[in-house]
Amino acid sequence: TEVSAPADAPFEIAFDNQEGVPHNMKISDSTGAEVFKGEIVSNQKVTYQVPALAAGSYPFICEVHPNMKGTITAK
Repeated sequence: TEVSAPADAPFEIAFDNQEGVPHNMKISDSTGAEVFKGEIVSNQKVTYQVPALAAGSYPFICEVHPNMKGTITAK
C-alpha cells in the first residue's frame, strides 16, 4: 500500500499478477488527474514504465477493484 519512487525521474514498476483475476494500476496526482494508467493484466508479468513524477504523494488504485489502493511517494 506504500511505495516510494525517485522524484523527477522515470521509473519502472514490476507488476506480477498471479491471481487469474484482472488487475492494473492507475496513478493520480493530488487533484485526481491521471498521471499514469497501466494495462489490465491477468496471470502475467508486466513492467510498467512510469513517467517522472515531481516530489509528492500520488494515490494509486486498481481500476478493476478500486478498493485495492495505496500511495506512491516520490522523493
